[in-house]
Amino acid sequence: MDLQAIIALLVEDRDLAEPLNIIGNEVRERNAIPRNLNYYEETIPQYLGDLFVQHFRMSRECFGELSTVIGNNQRLQNSTIPMQKKILFTLWVLAKPESFLAAGDRFGLARSTAHGIFKDVVAVFVELLNRYITWPNNHDTAIRAFHDKSGGFPGVIGAIDGCHIQMKQPTANANDYYNRKQVHSVILQGICNHKKLFMDIYVGMPGRVHDAHVLRTSPVYGHLVNNNNTIMPHNCHILGDSAYPLMENLLTPFRDNGHLNEDQIRYNVKLSTIRAVIERAFGQLKGKFRRLKYLDIAEPDFATEIITAACVLHNFTLMWGEEMHDNEAIIEGENNHQEADDNDVVADHQNGVEKRNFIVNILRH
Repeated sequence: MDLQAIIALLVEDRDLAEPLNIIGNEVRERNAIPRNLNYYEETIPQYLGDLFVQHFRMSRECFGELSTVIGNNQRLQNSTIPMQKKILFTLWVLAKPESFLAAGDRFGLARSTAHGIFKDVVAVFVELLNRYITWPNNHDTAIRAFHDKSGGFPGVIGAIDGCHIQMKQPTANANDYYNRKQVHSVILQGICNHKKLFMDIYVGMPGRVHDAHVLRTSPVYGHLVNNNNTIMPHNCHILGDSAYPLMENLLTPFRDNGHLNEDQIRYNVKLSTIRAVIERAFGQLKGKFRRLKYLDIAEPDFATEIITAACVLHNFTLMWGEEMHDNEAIIEGENNHQEADDNDVVADHQNGVEKRNFIVNILRH
């Protein structure tokens, strides 16, 4: 590729957070590019069935419901651009790795206008967090589903893990976001149920941080260490991998030192079978909203908003009954955890040890 082609690519894929050139007191678009004025007005109405889903990650009916839910938000009423055009543009940007400049051109939007619309709609989605990502009041269905899936593992209501979302090098404290895969990232901690619905998310910790530290920083940890746990009874638990501490309501596998007995191996296999649901949830999230494969922004706070918005939409579509097939998901295998330092190491809780041994005995029969 020659030098001019490389420069053209770099110009096209500039940071989402920097939409304008400012020269002196003059603000202008980087390039005067002919725009598609009819894509929203003429082309999208012709998208039927799977074609609409392919482009916007939800059916037209689901999109109609989403428009109804957020239609009265004042953020979306402040211009002559139709509200549904703003929502569709934002869904397009989240769903595709296409450059922001190209997406704005497709929808006939000036780049500065497109950037403002994207930020506004993302903020509206974030406001729906507590409506669509909630801790359930009843766990019976999840417990039965996980019990049947694992062949007898009792009391499971969900699984927890961390997921790295790669981003451009932040302008401040870049080293904190540099993870062991040698890329910059922010961490999404998620807890999901048997349907891959997120029950809890915690977003924004720097990629250099270990999963155990992320957990201790998150609000859900306060519930897990509270004897009066208000989110699940003592006989229920979520499942995590060996990066997490063993607790009464957070069960982890036996660490494989090469000397595990048959009962411990059986326990580990059953736990792994159902804990994988959180990896599939992350895979579907990234497969549905492929912008999360790489966020071309250098602002961690804005990255956190985008990730949160995508999680809200993930739940919204699942609640509408639109499940993505696993073969469309992006599955990246076991999470490449950061090495834990001395401050991250948390001793196993005695009540967690006792509960795990109790379940080992149950699974023996």
